Amino acid sequence: MQAGTVGAVIMAGPYGATPQEQVVGRALRASVLDLVAVLTGAGFGPVIVAGPDLDWLPEQASVFRDVDAAPFYFGGRLAGLIATHDLARVVYFGAGSAPLLSRSAIGAIRAGLLEPAGERGADLPGRVVLTNNLHSSDWIGIGDAREALPVIRQAARDNSLAWMLQQSGAFDVRVLADVRPAAGMDLDTPADLALVRKHADCPPNLAQALADPLLDRIPVEPVVAVAARDEGRLAVIGRVSPLAWHALSSASQCWIRVFSEERGMVASERIDRGEVRSLVGRMLALVGPEGFFRELGQIVDAAIIDSRVLMAASGHYPGNADRFASDLFLADAIADPWVRAFTGAAAEAPIPVLLGGHGVVAGGLHALADIVAARRWAG
Repeated sequence: MQAGTVGAVIMAGPYGATPQEQVVGRALRASVLDLVAVLTGAGFGPVIVAGPDLDWLPEQASVFRDVDAAPFYFGGRLAGLIATHDLARVVYFGAGSAPLLSRSAIGAIRAGLLEPAGERGADLPGRVVLTNNLHSSDWIGIGDAREALPVIRQAARDNSLAWMLQQSGAFDVRVLADVRPAAGMDLDTPADLALVRKHADCPPNLAQALADPLLDRIPVEPVVAVAARDEGRLAVIGRVSPLAWHALSSASQCWIRVFSEERGMVASERIDRGEVRSLVGRMLALVGPEGFFRELGQIVDAAIIDSRVLMAASGHYPGNADRFASDLFLADAIADPWVRAFTGAAAEAPIPVLLGGHGVVAGGLHALADIVAARRWAG
């Protein structure tokens, strides 16, 4: 790899066959095309797209296609791509990890990775790492990719890689909070799609993919209306990011009730060990889903809920098909009885409820803050 260059790796995973999984899959592929355009325009190279099926990539796309040839393990796959393409500096992206990341922000990441080690001060490790989230990284830039290979190979998932590099003690890991909300918006669920399609900076390929009537089932507009209204009352529940909460609070004049719990449950692998605990989930169990939403409707006008914490704490954490069907209020398409009952109660709640994963209470709140600020300014 030539001096002064920064490579990029984008991983696009497999997508399920159900309608709720396919709407997310189409959006992620569109987001990859938008990201490739931004990366190549900002001077990154080579740009590598890896995945089990890359036939959807246009022939004219300026990328290297690297089709999965073995059972997928994140750390081994990324390390192999770095070695195969001889990447001294690299930025890794998940397929939906940067839908609102601008060319200027991408340029800042590239410049940061090319910054000479001596300019960072003698008290810092010489190997810089840039990411959007230390505890749950969706994208990560590594200034000395070859030296990071031993740590990368141990990473079971991308969310934990920034934390692992920091814990190794050999890397200066920086969270680029100054480029949020763009850096914090990640497309994982239908709720993320419904939020980002209302953002003014939604890029062209993604915007086209999000013109899907299935996403109209998600009550984003009523939630935005509450958040944009003076003295509206909004509940935000789950793995709530403090920075995102602050951003929404600064952009609005609504009253926000926040209950944040189980941040880092994926990166720490507590979810894999069955160790997730939720006080909100305990209340849900005590009063039942209908009672829970009835009580919630007494104190707020709308709610945004990271339902994955509640699912994990209840012992009912299904696959993408059920989780995405829940976000879309397709209760009849849900196999798990607990998730089906919870979703049905949310659909019948006396207030609009936005269900999703970590994104709706992290990067999604940043996007919501932008949407609310624009609406209040226009109004």
